[in-house]
Amino acid sequence: MRVFVTGATGWVGSAVTNDLIAAGHKVLGMTRSDKGAEALAAAGAEVHYGTLEDLDSLKRGAAQADAVIHCAFNHDFSKFAQNSEDDRRAIETFGAVLEGSNRQLITTSGVATVAQGRVATEADAPHPPSPALPRMTEAATTAVAARGVRAGVVRLAPSVHGHGDHG
Repeated sequence: MRVFVTGATGWVGSAVTNDLIAAGHKVLGMTRSDKGAEALAAAGAEVHYGTLEDLDSLKRGAAQADAVIHCAFNHDFSKFAQNSEDDRRAIETFGAVLEGSNRQLITTSGVATVAQGRVATEADAPHPPSPALPRMTEAATTAVAARGVRAGVVRLAPSVHGHGDHG
């Protein structure tokens, strides 16, 4: 299977990329930089230059793949609302490409705001987007799933650590 991975050089995306390659899949990994391209090529992935704001690039990547795993998100929280909107548009773009194809879209989101003050479970609905919490990943994924796209969300822990971590 050929999988288009956004955020393929990030903390979560690089682990996803490595696991996919180890399982025998081909990865088309998105990166913004030559340094990222070098890392992807060294891991055995095919390089796709792009950003979340470049919807044409996202369309091309998704069109070339059997599945899309969307791990990218700009964590510059001084622009959280804009970054959340860019994420929503990226998911909508993937949905438009994948609709009617039976190809899978997997997005990543977090659980930090899902169940404040208690342990979150899979049954907890995401917070609706608001000015205070503008992230729209789950709402956008649910919207494309309602149009018939095979879509799902992987919720990540509030803090993800592993080998090579500097935190």
